[in-house]
Amino acid sequence: MAGTEENPIIYPDLVMPDNVERQTITIWCQGLALDADLYRPIGLAADQKVPGIVLSHGMGGDKLTAERYAALFASVGRICISFSQPSWGDSHGRLSIVGDAPALDENGESVVKVKMARNLIDPLDWVDAFRAALDYLEGEPHVDAERIGAWGTSFGGGTALSAAALDDRIKTLAIQVPAVFNPPPEMKQFGSARARQIARGETPPIPDGAPDLMPGLPGTVNYARMAQYTVGDLVDQVSVPTLILDAANEEMFDITQSGGRAYKNLTARGVDAYYEVLPDIDHYGIYFGGYERGSQLAQDWFEKYL
Repeated sequence: MAGTEENPIIYPDLVMPDNVERQTITIWCQGLALDADLYRPIGLAADQKVPGIVLSHGMGGDKLTAERYAALFASVGRICISFSQPSWGDSHGRLSIVGDAPALDENGESVVKVKMARNLIDPLDWVDAFRAALDYLEGEPHVDAERIGAWGTSFGGGTALSAAALDDRIKTLAIQVPAVFNPPPEMKQFGSARARQIARGETPPIPDGAPDLMPGLPGTVNYARMAQYTVGDLVDQVSVPTLILDAANEEMFDITQSGGRAYKNLTARGVDAYYEVLPDIDHYGIYFGGYERGSQLAQDWFEKYL
């Protein structure tokens, strides 16, 4: 999460390390072009293999939310990708047809007017995009595909955890102020009703400023898809070493039912995990007063497990 349209969060500027280069890349995911940056240590030998890390922002963010973390991790010898989730930043979003479904010619073609979704919170698309970023990273010639990590912040923390549960290419996980709980019953009920309306053509298939259960959030929630997003249950499938950082003054959700609960689940199953609540910060404080401690813990975690 990165504030609201009325009160956006302005992150501290990145000071690029002297030994890191950044390259803008395009990641393709289900026909969508995702805007991303690749951070690479300068001076890698032709045959040198190093670990890789994929990083995801949260609601209201884009690829620059994680730029300081990606540059930091790259400065100690890792190749990192920070990308903008579908419809966020300069990444493309899903297209919906404006008007009735068109008739197709003998070639299966038609001319239609479409609208591209912007700032859509679709958790299932976010997980797919994270895995597409893994595909891209795995194709980098200097990346050791057996040493890939995942990092996520806020809603992107749940995205990274979901990817770690579903994709065995991820060997370790670091998440901060993560939203790693299932949708509450009222949201699930609302989303199920919205899904029925979409199926019957009673509401647009891709929401655009639709009535919202949680006004004030950045972006538009796709509740039909949110009802299917059970990241809280996916914690049961995470088996890789996991770092979880929470904020002591978290105002977005109950950390005991999110990061704290996930940590208890992991340790009860014997998964190597570390949990720390950073004092004197709220949700967005993780990027400010909590940055030094949080980024150092993540850096040390990746150093240990990659």
